[in-house]
Amino acid sequence: MKMSRVIFHLAVVACAGCAKTKVEPAAPAARLPEYSLAVRLQPAARRIDVSGTVHLPAADSVRREIRIGLSDRMDSLHVEVIAPSGLGATTLERDTAGSRAPRIAGESRNSHWILRARNAFPRGAPLTLQFSYRGSGDTTFLYYIGPEVAFASGWGDSWYPDIDGSSKATGDLTIQLPTGWKAIAGNPPVGDVQPSPAGTFRFVQHLPTYFTFSAGPYTVATHAGRVPISAWLLKPRDRVDSYLAGVEKMVNVLVEEFGPYPFGALSLVEVPRPIATAAGFNAFSPASFLVLNHRTFDVPDVKYSHQWLGHELSHQWFPHAVIWDKPGFRYMEEALAEYGGLRIVEVLDGPQAARRSRTSGYEYDPIYSASAYFRLVGAGVDEPLATIGAGINQRNLAYNKGSLVFDMLGREIGRANMQKAFNELTRGKRLETTTWPHFLEVVRKAAGKDVDWFFEQWLGRAGAPDFRLAWAQRGDSVDGTISQPSPYYRAHLTVELRGAEGQKLTRVVEIVGASAKFSVAPGFLVADVILDPEYEVLRWTPDFRAIADSARVLR
Repeated sequence: MKMSRVIFHLAVVACAGCAKTKVEPAAPAARLPEYSLAVRLQPAARRIDVSGTVHLPAADSVRREIRIGLSDRMDSLHVEVIAPSGLGATTLERDTAGSRAPRIAGESRNSHWILRARNAFPRGAPLTLQFSYRGSGDTTFLYYIGPEVAFASGWGDSWYPDIDGSSKATGDLTIQLPTGWKAIAGNPPVGDVQPSPAGTFRFVQHLPTYFTFSAGPYTVATHAGRVPISAWLLKPRDRVDSYLAGVEKMVNVLVEEFGPYPFGALSLVEVPRPIATAAGFNAFSPASFLVLNHRTFDVPDVKYSHQWLGHELSHQWFPHAVIWDKPGFRYMEEALAEYGGLRIVEVLDGPQAARRSRTSGYEYDPIYSASAYFRLVGAGVDEPLATIGAGINQRNLAYNKGSLVFDMLGREIGRANMQKAFNELTRGKRLETTTWPHFLEVVRKAAGKDVDWFFEQWLGRAGAPDFRLAWAQRGDSVDGTISQPSPYYRAHLTVELRGAEGQKLTRVVEIVGASAKFSVAPGFLVADVILDPEYEVLRWTPDFRAIADSARVLR
C-alpha cells in the first residue's frame, strides 16, 4: 500500500492497493465456505442490513466452538445453526480478549465472537449457519455506507462473517439499492430487476475470493478493446474516452509483461477522495475492478498516473491470478505491482523517465524509489525481504527495494526471459496459490541459468552494495577497478566512458567478489568514466548516503 499517497494502496486482495490485508493459502473450492448474502443499503440513513447463510465444509475433528470475525461497525448479530440438527441450544458470546489487538495501518482487524452449542459440532458433518445483523455507515477499513457512495470489501474489516479466520469464499450476493444507483461486484450482474422502486442486483462469485462491492449513482463510460474497460463515474468527465484509451495502453504493457489479463473485463470505479482516505486507502484492487479516489479521473492526461495506476492494474495479476503461499515473502505482490508500474513508465514514457523513477520517483507521483529505500535504511528499518514482518515500514521496504529487485532480475536474465517466466507462472491462473520454490523453478527455466544467487543476495540479506570506481587513462587504454566492501554482491555493471568532445563508449563489467578490473581502448581522450549511469543496480551513491544520514539525524 502506498501510505504517502494519502493512505496507501491496497492489493485487495491490497491497494489495489497495495498491502496484504488477509493472506490465506488457497484451498480447494469444496473446502471453502459458501455464502448466500442479501444486502439492503440505506445510504441516506447510512445503514446496511445483511442477512444470509454460510455453508461450512466438514471438519476433520470435533469442534467445541466456531469463531466469527465481524467489523465493529456491525451490531445486532444473530446466528443460528441450521444444520446439522440436534446440537441443542446455542450461545453467541463476544470474545473481548481477541478484539483488543492493536491495529496495524493497512491491515484488517475485526471484532470476534464465539458460537457454542450444547453438543459439540461433529466431525465429518458440514455446518450451515444462518445470520443477520445491521451496520452503521461509519467508515472502517475498506468500508463506507453513505449518501455519496457505498463500498465494502472482505479484504478489509469483515462486513460479512469471517469464519474461523477466513472470509475467502464462493457464493452469491444480492444487493438492494435506492432508485438510480448501480452496483458492481466484480462479475456481471445476474437478474437485474430494474426498473423497480429499488433496484436489485445479484452477483454470483464462482472464484474463491473476498466479497467486495461498490455502489452509487454511477454513470458508466465504456471503451472497447482486447480487454473491455469501463469507468464508473460519479460525475461526467470530458476526457474519459482518451483516459480509457490510455488505460488500455497500460493494460497492454502488463499483458506483455505478465501474461493475458485474467478476467473478462476491467472496471475503474470512482470514490470521493476524502471518503477513500477515511476508509484507509487511496485505491484498492478487487478481482476485475479497481476502486479509485476521484482525483484519478481528474488528471489532464493518464500519463500522470502511469506509475500509480500501473501499480493498481498490476494487482489484477498479483495476487488475483497468482499469490504466493506464506509464511515468508510478505508483501511480494506489492513489490511486483510496483514493478509493473515501473515497466509501464519505461515502455510508455521512455528510459529516462524510468531512470528517474528508479532513483527519485516518477515525477508526477515521486513516492517510491531508491532514495526512499535509503531513507528507510537511515531510519533503521531495513531488513531482509524474505523474512520481513507486518507493518507499514515493511510494506514500504517491499514497495521500494522489492520493485527494484524485480527490475534488476529482468535485466539480469533479459526482459524477454522475464516475460516468459511471468507468462508461464500466470497462464490460465485465476486466484490460485503458488510456492516460492515453484517461482524460482520457472525463472530458472526461462533464464536457462542459475539465479539462486540473485535471490539469496537481494532477498536473503538487508542492505545494498557500495561499489566504488577508480580509473586512469594510459596512452590508448583506460584501466579501471570496481571494488566493494563485504558482504560482496554479484552484479553486471555498466561503465560509460565520456570524451571531452561528447564521445561515449559503454562496457559491461561483471563483479563477483571484492573487486573487478577492466581495460578499454576507447579511441578518444576520456574526460570521465561513469559507473552505472542509468542506475540499473540498486546501490549506494554519495547522494543516497546523504539521504540516509539525514534520516539518522531525525531518529
